[in-house]
Order: sequence, then structure tokens, then C-alpha cells
Amino acid sequence: MAAPSEERPLGRMVPPVAAGVEIPPEPPDVGARALSIASRLLAGASTFFFLAFVFAYFYLRSLDVDHAWRPAHLGPKQGLGAAFIACILASALLATLAGRRMKAGSRAWTAPAAMSVVLGLAAVALQCIEYTVQHFGPTDGAFASVFCTWTALYLITVLFTLYWLETHIATELRARRAPAPGGGDIKDPDRLIAPGLDAAVFFWGFLAGIGVVTYVVLYLL
Repeated sequence: MAAPSEERPLGRMVPPVAAGVEIPPEPPDVGARALSIASRLLAGASTFFFLAFVFAYFYLRSLDVDHAWRPAHLGPKQGLGAAFIACILASALLATLAGRRMKAGSRAWTAPAAMSVVLGLAAVALQCIEYTVQHFGPTDGAFASVFCTWTALYLITVLFTLYWLETHIATELRARRAPAPGGGDIKDPDRLIAPGLDAAVFFWGFLAGIGVVTYVVLYLL
């Protein structure tokens, strides 16, 4: 006879019920595991997506057609770049702190999570400011094209990730403001919020790592 783990490779499932009986709710750990796996699949997909820009950078740099890869006037603003990556890393650290507080059962996780969102938005604002003060655009050569496209798509990914994180903060605050009735389906909202927050924090930390690679390649190399 097969072991229980072989019969149910995905772990806990909705228990079988007789015909005509109401189907019970899905065990919370099923959704939690799905979110955990999905966040890691998303990280893998993002790796391949941004790897294309790393390849484009070094490939075009090695070709250096007509020695026009990166003229002297095409340098990005180092100060804005440093401030940008500092905000990204600080935001990721605060998100990690929020995730740990949530796992510890502390209700104080919303404060660092909210600060994480604010710092992430500040990073986006700094990069947008750089677009307005730099002396090149996406059509001004190979480096300019890679720089503008890479950073713009990274900012879009950051914005969607911050929105993902913000939805968990809003859900938690709404649940505190108007708790579900004791006989309702949602008796412990934190038990449902925690897996989504953990997935968002994991991906945000991963994306911050991508940001470090972006900064090193585009600003320091």
C-alpha cells in the first residue's frame, strides 16, 4: 500500500465528502504552499527576464561598434543611483522585518511594512527624477538604450511588487477596523494574510537583489 505522502503528494487536501454534503473550506496550508511556490516561480521567471539585459549590456559593450558604446557624456547620475539602491535595500529590510513580526504573532508588523512601501516609492521617484536630469535618452546609443529600458522595466516590476505588499497592509487594517463576526468564514484573518505577506516579502527581497545587480552593472562598471 502506498504511503499517505505518495497518495497525496501535495499535502493536505480538502477531505472527501459524501454526495449532497457541503464541501468544507480548503485547509489554509494548501493556499500557503501554493503562494510560496508561486513566489519562487515568479522569482525564477524574473531572473530570466532581467538576465536578458545583463547579456545585452556585456554583449554590446564587447562589440563596441565604432567605439560608441558609452561616450563620456552618457554617464548616469551617481548620487541619484546610490540613493535609489539605498532606498530599495532599506525597503526590503523593513519588509523582511515585517514578515518576521507577522510570523511571531506581533500586530506591529504593519508599521515596518508601510515604511517599506514608502521607501520603495521613494526609490521609484528618485529614478524618475534621474530620467529628467540625465543628458541622454533611449535612442542615444547602445548603453543609453540598455540603461533606459532596463531601469524602466525594473521600476514597473517594483511598482507592482509594492502594490502587492500594500494590499496585505490594507487587508490587515481593514480586518482590525471591522473584524469578521465570530460565526463567519474568516475567524482569524492573520492566518490568511500571513502566507500572502510571506510570498510578497520573499519576492521583494529577491527583487532588491536584482536591483543591486542593476546598480552595479549600470552605475559602477
